[in-house]
Amino acid sequence: MKTILVATDYTDSAESAFKYAAFIASFIKADVALFNNYTFDIHSLNGLITASAMGDMIRKNKLRLDEYAEGLSLKYKRPIKAFSLTTMTTESLEEILSKLGVGLLVMGMKKNAGEYHFSGNTSNAIIKNSKVPVLVVPDKIVLKMPERILYACDYQNLPKDEHLKVLIELVKAFGSELQVFHVNKHQTAENIEQDLKAAFLNKMENAISSLNHTYCDVNSKDFMESLKLGLNNFNADILVMSPHKYGFWTSLIHKSKTKEMALTSEIPLLSIPS
Repeated sequence: MKTILVATDYTDSAESAFKYAAFIASFIKADVALFNNYTFDIHSLNGLITASAMGDMIRKNKLRLDEYAEGLSLKYKRPIKAFSLTTMTTESLEEILSKLGVGLLVMGMKKNAGEYHFSGNTSNAIIKNSKVPVLVVPDKIVLKMPERILYACDYQNLPKDEHLKVLIELVKAFGSELQVFHVNKHQTAENIEQDLKAAFLNKMENAISSLNHTYCDVNSKDFMESLKLGLNNFNADILVMSPHKYGFWTSLIHKSKTKEMALTSEIPLLSIPS
């Protein structure tokens, strides 16, 4: 990939995400850029300030973003470009992704009261609009080589080839072991499910045949517990999932059980669009 784009709201958790992104970039020889989604406060939206004042706020935020990027550039000793939007839409985000040749979006999480939350006002909009893989990085993560990457798959939901290449690139760059993990909730599978499984595994094997990889298929009615157990048994450093559109992300934000499933392991979570 050419560029890794990191969402920032200037918080410590956002810098943790940038630090992890820079770590990845050093291995895959990619550029790193910053992105900020600037939103106005409620008074601005209610028309209580002038258009001129709103323009000043936008310019001040861009200046802040540029100064923040310059500070990170000096700290991490790499050139960094910075981009800002005031209206997050699919088209505006895609324009930045295309302009920079972005192959991966990175965003941070912060931990409050024992629970993880997405950091900053960029998060929901990015999750909703991104059509490239998104890597969510826990706050204050310790940098280490991702020796083991677990891909929790769904036989009905194979990611697109161009998105799967991001996972393959990471595995190759770090020399990681990849485990393709699946939870079978129905122990007596119908023929159609067996056909889907065969098609998925055939396509997956063709894509990852050159990698150090294994497969793990678990029979269980409790997906969350089985996934957490699988992560612990494999000692995974990165969890990868391929959600159906944005349904997974919606549940990640609104349903505490799904959030617990994906985030309690305290490792980065890579979402690959299908």
